[in-house]
Amino acid sequence: MRSHLASAVLLSLALPVAAQETGPTGPADIFAHLAANRWAFPNVQDMHCDENPHTVTFNEERSLSWFTWDGPMVNYLGETDQEGVYDVIESDADSITMYLHGEQRRTDAGSPVIWILRLIEDGEAYCWDRTDWSPPRCTHLHIRCKPPAPIS
Repeated sequence: MRSHLASAVLLSLALPVAAQETGPTGPADIFAHLAANRWAFPNVQDMHCDENPHTVTFNEERSLSWFTWDGPMVNYLGETDQEGVYDVIESDADSITMYLHGEQRRTDAGSPVIWILRLIEDGEAYCWDRTDWSPPRCTHLHIRCKPPAPIS
């Protein structure tokens, strides 16, 4: 009787865990995944992984984000820049909604553009969407740069 009871208890404990298991998906923590990698434009001259990748970092509260390039780049205003700073508005498992400091682009309604970083391809890339775009779009693809091969 005790062995049946023990088996029933073990089975009841295992079922919720087994029910939660899923196949390969994106990273569990979008913030940690973005910060742990280097990113680059695959289709923009001089902005590839081996030329001018960028990092994404967050403050401890995950309320601010910095996109920092290894070298100078030309921003959407046509100005030479090396960093973009965003306020994090909200997030879920696959996206982070942010406001770019100094944003000058406007929606059709005249409000500042709010950006949505969407993690795609199981975390191997991200793209940008906007809260005012319908249906959602995916623009400015960035890919995850592979770490350098070991030297030894």
